[in-house]
Amino acid sequence: MKYIFLMVIISLSAASLGSQNRSIEITHYLLSEFTPGTVIMKDRSINFAVLNYNLLSEEMLFNQQGKILALGPDIVKDIDTVKIGERKFVIQNNKFVELLYSGKDELFAEYRCTLVMPGTPSAYGTTTQTAATKSYSSLYAGGVLYELTLPEGYKTRPYINYWLKRDGKMTKFINIKQLGNLYKEKSSEFKAYTRSNEVDFKNPDNVTEIVKFIEK
Repeated sequence: MKYIFLMVIISLSAASLGSQNRSIEITHYLLSEFTPGTVIMKDRSINFAVLNYNLLSEEMLFNQQGKILALGPDIVKDIDTVKIGERKFVIQNNKFVELLYSGKDELFAEYRCTLVMPGTPSAYGTTTQTAATKSYSSLYAGGVLYELTLPEGYKTRPYINYWLKRDGKMTKFINIKQLGNLYKEKSSEFKAYTRSNEVDFKNPDNVTEIVKFIEK
């Protein structure tokens, strides 16, 4: 895929810039549709584009007159922040992560997904992964993963890796127990919160509320 980023001002009246629901739907895109946003460079220049994040390719994409293009590595290294509605994305390990909360500590969400490919039926009701692997390669080579929908039979399993920045150190956690270990000095408060509140780890807003509560 050709990496191009054309600095074009696009009318923001085409879509709402309201807050987006952070819960992940069963799709290979983070947002349900491409949405107007801003790309703020390190030199503080601002560019407008219609954006979305692809969970499979792990790229920030933009729609330029119906053509889907990616913010490639040469552009990403010069980006400070991407804002889509009220959501803010920054660069972590050369990937875009969403800044969920910024206080004494900072909480980030890294959105990803795995691809479940259709296998080819074989003897005894099993499937062969040879055809599936070939299909997977074709999906990438043909650029189909950049389309809004995947071919019939393909499924995705979205998931989130969270990162907590404390005292300048970034630490990844993938479940509530690991988050609790990062706040060992406040274990009683943490346990009290999780006992009193139903926490959906797949919902970034739920995880954000825990961090806010512990900081208080």
